Amino acid sequence: MQRGTSSAAARPLPFDIPAQQLGAALEAYGVISGFQVIYDAALAKGRQSSDVRGALAPDVALRRLLAGTGLVPRYMAQDGVVLELDPAASEAHSVLRSAVIRYYGRIQAGLRQAFCGDARPSIVPHRIAIGLWIAPSGLIARSALLDTTGDVDGDAALEAALQRIQIGEPPPAGFAQPVIMTVLPDMQNDCRTLQRQRQRVER
Repeated sequence: MQRGTSSAAARPLPFDIPAQQLGAALEAYGVISGFQVIYDAALAKGRQSSDVRGALAPDVALRRLLAGTGLVPRYMAQDGVVLELDPAASEAHSVLRSAVIRYYGRIQAGLRQAFCGDARPSIVPHRIAIGLWIAPSGLIARSALLDTTGDVDGDAALEAALQRIQIGEPPPAGFAQPVIMTVLPDMQNDCRTLQRQRQRVER
């Protein structure tokens, strides 16, 4: 039993709450347990409860109901509980977000390097959306043009450039795929700028 809960919280009660929208599940929990559950409605929005069935102490039942939601209970009185974000879950989400942002940076760098190695003067005549599937090895497993350059040879050259992308490391855990990106016509202008900068450095 957690600190702040009463002995009543240890008495098993018959719970039969199927997995559903979190707000509705908490209402059902409150009716069965007699606990007043206080929470910001924005925290419950879009979250799904876990299935809770059987004779369980109310505090155990609530933890099961909240499993996977990223929320934890904080008991304020004998029959009152406030829901708040799990600090550990929030920290993990922040770490994952940082890893994903960094990985997108690697994809963009790999994309630029692949296009800078193409000798065609204008491989991308206009904005073109692409899809990338990245293998655990960090290599491009599959690519797809979601638009067309308007030219069969241009499409083939663009596909070839996508296959040359080298990211250098596998996607982080939880990384959503496919990656949808927009390739801009001025990317090769960036390539020329980078090439001039390298030439100045080499001199």
